[in-house]
Amino acid sequence: MEVKGKIKELPEEVSKFLDEFKKEFKERIINVKVLTPRRAEIVITRNSHKQIIKWIREKFPDSSYLVTINTVDYIDREEFEIQYEIQIARNDFKLHLTLKMHIPRDYPVVETITDVVPGALLYEGENYEMFGIKFVGHPALGKVFLPEDWPDNVYPLRKDVKLIKKVKKIR
Repeated sequence: MEVKGKIKELPEEVSKFLDEFKKEFKERIINVKVLTPRRAEIVITRNSHKQIIKWIREKFPDSSYLVTINTVDYIDREEFEIQYEIQIARNDFKLHLTLKMHIPRDYPVVETITDVVPGALLYEGENYEMFGIKFVGHPALGKVFLPEDWPDNVYPLRKDVKLIKKVKKIR
């Protein structure tokens, strides 16, 4: 396990959790980075996010929640990185977990987690609308943030979109 900075020792409960996590999902983990004693980033294989998030929710049913879903456009690598930010807080056990998953820009399709975390509805919708990532099984992908007359298949947060030209065409 890679530990950044000057972290000498992890809290026992965080260390146990990460060990159990690695054992449970060893085939689905690409990399684990511990950033602080209570913060970790885990790069996971494509489409393993739903199973992992479901496992976390079952393990911590009343003390884990999805903070947000972010997307980073790595145009030079021709991929997106989807980041699921999860907070776990139960008694003395506190951990902020970032699950990172890479998907190709030319086929940005992943499974929805709205059936596991209903609060993901808006986050997935936003990532669809801004980056064009399709969440298979999502109950209502469509325009929420952009105006109704925004052109189809123009995703404003993609690095290859020239936004000024698109905005002028709309007005």
